[in-house]
Amino acid sequence: MALGVSILGALVGPGVLTFSIYTGFAINFQAFAMRMVLGLALKALSPKPKASNRGYQVNSRGSTLSHQIIYGKVRVGGAIVYDEATGTNNKFFHRIIAVAGHEVESFDRIYINDSYIDFADIESDGNIPTVVDADGSTSNRYNGKLRIQFAYGTSNQTANSDLLSESAHWTAEGKLSGIAYMYVRLKFDADVYPNSVPEFTAEVKGKKLYNPATDTTVWSDNPALCLRDYLVSSYGLSELPANVDDTLVNSAVTVCNQTNTIAGTTRYTCNGAFTIDLTPYDIINDLLTSMGGTLWYSQGKWRMKPAYWTTPALDLNEDD
Repeated sequence: MALGVSILGALVGPGVLTFSIYTGFAINFQAFAMRMVLGLALKALSPKPKASNRGYQVNSRGSTLSHQIIYGKVRVGGAIVYDEATGTNNKFFHRIIAVAGHEVESFDRIYINDSYIDFADIESDGNIPTVVDADGSTSNRYNGKLRIQFAYGTSNQTANSDLLSESAHWTAEGKLSGIAYMYVRLKFDADVYPNSVPEFTAEVKGKKLYNPATDTTVWSDNPALCLRDYLVSSYGLSELPANVDDTLVNSAVTVCNQTNTIAGTTRYTCNGAFTIDLTPYDIINDLLTSMGGTLWYSQGKWRMKPAYWTTPALDLNEDD
């Protein structure tokens, strides 16, 4: 039975792999090799790993909540940063929910408790004409009673004009620059909101990522680009881009983008969220999990490698 050393090296990362046989120890190498190959086979047959979601899965409230970072596309909640009631007898309730501490690509689907509406079906002023309920039926109960508007977290975004016109406290300084958020306004109706304010979450395409191979910054769910972004971002390791081996990044991007010709799926994707109060160790491990990869620091640069097959450079057999 032949065991390709380069296969093992690709899975455990860089380093020197040695086997030593000491006098007086009876080592059944064939059994060892069989267990090793079986272990590698089981790992290869395991479900495709995914980055875990350690972000806001529901809406949270607090004075010191951390920013949320979104890579790829994922359903998230957010941090409630503003509530206000306006109108006669407090007829309208306004809420701002910050979903990311950076610019995002898009809001694709909005959930109101267990019901949802796709972004394309929301009217231009934010009115919610119909929703799809959990049983698949549709309802127009929020029509005229709920408005949802969005900010994408650009550096030059302005304060929401509708909130400005209705609020007694929100001012033009409330730009929330660099923060992606949902602004919701509810019109009081006990039949529509029997359990008070519903939970608002959204499927969001997250951060736009720099690709050193194309010198562009666009949305991507490629794990190698997500990991590179975390290494150089202020909420990550704040590493200088020159200290990241972009040659290996480009190779990893290519591997992750490979398509399964039978299933038609991309080899590795990263779709998840996290808050920046987590340790870099945990975040990096989660990102690496999404491509079964390794990350190491060598000769002044960060280097990465996803899990993939390489042709064996040396065979060990019973003669060894």
